[in-house]
Amino acid sequence: MFAKVIEDGFVTAIGIGIVGAEITEPEYHTIMRKIQSKPSDPDGYTYKLRADTLEWELVELPSVEPEPLTDEEALTRYANELTGAEDADLISATETLIQQRMEE
Repeated sequence: MFAKVIEDGFVTAIGIGIVGAEITEPEYHTIMRKIQSKPSDPDGYTYKLRADTLEWELVELPSVEPEPLTDEEALTRYANELTGAEDADLISATETLIQQRMEE
């Protein structure tokens, strides 16, 4: 059984034996040809395939907010900036910082 998955008016998946709206084999191949000819996405945007017209629609991607650093991550990053090291955790970064200061 051929099927397609539609989310918010866009085709998000097609396949054989997947859970979704049943489609015919010719419709499956039509959608597959459209997917294979997807235009290149410009920075900050993506093309999504409209389920009703099978036309590509340019959609702006949501901005991704970085997770805030924990206090330990911030201190480790700061210590690494001071020492030029790339220590993975605060204890190692502190040991490197102390060692460098003792050598001065």
